[in-house]
Amino acid sequence: MRSRVGRRSAGSWIEPAPAKAGGRVELDTNAVERAIRPVALGRKNHLFAGSDDGADRWAIVASLLATAKLNGIEPYAYLKDVLERMTHGHPAKRIDDLLPWNWIASNVET
Repeated sequence: MRSRVGRRSAGSWIEPAPAKAGGRVELDTNAVERAIRPVALGRKNHLFAGSDDGADRWAIVASLLATAKLNGIEPYAYLKDVLERMTHGHPAKRIDDLLPWNWIASNVET
């Protein structure tokens, strides 16, 4: 004898939409998970900036790195080059040259 649950659910099964689409719908969410991972990891890590000033400085660095990524620049290479230029006496009057969208133009290999 079937239970009531079995009888009710037997005729009410809803077929998942991807199967109806002929399998063309991607069931993988890895791209989304990879995109939000830095945000989720940062949420806890950024709590330990040390002080309000440290948090402000971290926000500036994180913003620069995110802008570099959006401009198609590898963040490590960008940060390394900018820090090297600053330690070797890059003029403060030309600090705008080091912003990611200006940095691209000055580093195009010819």
